Amino acid sequence: MSQHTQQQTRVSFQWLWNWKILLFTAFFLPLTVSLALWQLERAAEKELLLENHLQRGIATPVSLSQAEKYQDQQYLRVQVKGEYDNRSPLLLDNRVRHGRPGFEVISLFKTIEGRWLLINRGWLLGNADRSQLPLVPEVQDVVLLTGYLYRSPGQQLMLGEDIWAVEAGPKIIQNASPEKVAEKLAIPLYDYSLRLDEQAPGALETGWDVVNVQPGKHIGYAVQWSAMAIVLVVLTFFASSNLGELIKSRRVMGQKKNEESNDSAAE
Repeated sequence: MSQHTQQQTRVSFQWLWNWKILLFTAFFLPLTVSLALWQLERAAEKELLLENHLQRGIATPVSLSQAEKYQDQQYLRVQVKGEYDNRSPLLLDNRVRHGRPGFEVISLFKTIEGRWLLINRGWLLGNADRSQLPLVPEVQDVVLLTGYLYRSPGQQLMLGEDIWAVEAGPKIIQNASPEKVAEKLAIPLYDYSLRLDEQAPGALETGWDVVNVQPGKHIGYAVQWSAMAIVLVVLTFFASSNLGELIKSRRVMGQKKNEESNDSAAE
């Protein structure tokens, strides 16, 4: 029996259990798999939001009374008639566009039926001096507004408590949810705010991102987490067995066979 045949007989696959590595894998493998699945779920949710926004964006606007018949009014296009309340526009803080800080202007609006709702008129550039608030254009008389209803799907991030001054004039706020504003102003507001169309009276720089992260990016994250899970399994398999040694041994034996074949051919 040749030497390389004896070595092949001696080396066989064996498990070499390392409990520290197994515990590490037992903790992190379910974590990476769950994160991959969560990213796929987020991608599906974003796809649904984008599709809902697209479908409702091409629909004919309805009145507020008609909108109330919908269980989900998010992105529903509506048309309202009434007057702006120009006394105290709200400046939603920490809104950056084009790499420059600014505000989203939120105005109170009273419909001809006597209902109050918040109008998001769009983005307005802020001043370098935070003590100097930007001038908010006023809109007089009765106007017809068109846009889509919107309500933040989650709790809004606040860097501090809003300070509501008693006097009239613009007010910087961080939470523009109708519930919060209604509580501060003691005015019953519609449950959704209205984001204006570009050509609507009083509109500033409109256009809002439907989702902050696109579905494709979530899928990319899912692929990364899945790859990490696969790598973790492979490394654990190698660390818990003599597979690496076995592969190395087979490679050495293969090289020896080739050398012996070459020597035989030379003779």
